Amino acid sequence: MSPIRRIPNFSTTAIILTGIAAAILSGAAGAVVPGADAGEAFARAFRGGIDVSTRSGSDSVTVGERFRVVHEISYPDSLSLIPPDRFEAGTCRLVSSTWKEEKKNERVTATARFDVVTTDLEKAFLPGMTVRFLTPAGDTLVARGEDVEVAVRRMTGEKSEPKPLKPQWEAPRGYGFLLVIAGALALAALAFWLIRRRRRRPAAKPAEPELPADFTALRRLDEIERMNLVEKGEIKTHYTLVVDALRAYSEKRYGMIALDQTTDEILWDLRRQRVETGDIEPVLREADLVKFAKYRPEVAVAKRLIDTVRGIVARTAYHPLAAASCEAAGSGEAPGSDEASGPGAATGSGGPARAAQPTGSAGSIDPPAGG
Repeated sequence: MSPIRRIPNFSTTAIILTGIAAAILSGAAGAVVPGADAGEAFARAFRGGIDVSTRSGSDSVTVGERFRVVHEISYPDSLSLIPPDRFEAGTCRLVSSTWKEEKKNERVTATARFDVVTTDLEKAFLPGMTVRFLTPAGDTLVARGEDVEVAVRRMTGEKSEPKPLKPQWEAPRGYGFLLVIAGALALAALAFWLIRRRRRRPAAKPAEPELPADFTALRRLDEIERMNLVEKGEIKTHYTLVVDALRAYSEKRYGMIALDQTTDEILWDLRRQRVETGDIEPVLREADLVKFAKYRPEVAVAKRLIDTVRGIVARTAYHPLAAASCEAAGSGEAPGSDEASGPGAATGSGGPARAAQPTGSAGSIDPPAGG
């Protein structure tokens, strides 16, 4: 960027003449203090005059190039500057602007900085800045700075032609053998890196076997029992945790979504799989009363809840080895006679559980009306 140049200040003769005229008119109207000379009063009021200077940050720019124009207005502190409400950009487009005022030695200096870009192909033109001042007597003075013109230079000369394209690069002959060697070395390096990486890779840990549903449920019930929630008076929390353990067990045991189902939906899903719900339904119903109806059972009843759920888990637990031995014993054996598998054991590996005493046929079971 070229050095900052200072555009010459405009003459203040017009302002002085305007002030003298205003003083004469004010005297004619009787506004001047009696016995005071109008010229001396104006000199005291506007000692030092008004100075408006303009600087451009560049002597020449290209189309779209950003450059700065600075306006400095110096005036006595007896005047009040009326900040301009708009800035005439001429053939340029305003990008950003700042305004700053500083007072020193009974004079005020206002600095306006404008960042602009030109859109004209010949020159960047900005009209001079017009500022207005208010005198103590209520008159208005107008001052205007010099216009700014910055030449616009072209990226290429008017008569210049684009240079021809360079010829396509050709690989020198006689280097084919070297290219083959380089490729072989690259492949060898890649193979060496892959082998080292594979050797450094840690062996995958064998997946831990999934614990049976009944084992997980009984362990969770033991944890809840050690919390002593009934003794602490937290009956609702006790029922919530115990029933959640039962729901999680049913979800894992029977492939349900019991944690997100209502009580009626759980019972309907269990009966659809031929599971005896005679001891499950009272637990779920009582838990609903405690959680939602503020029902508070006796302490002894609340303590027996964990044992009741343990009995449900033990009755419906599925053991593949016990089920397989039962099938091998013979087909004449009545279903549900194996105490290890329980009346709720499944009839085949991986299949849904079957209760020894179904509560009804599949066609007679209706889904719950809603939870």
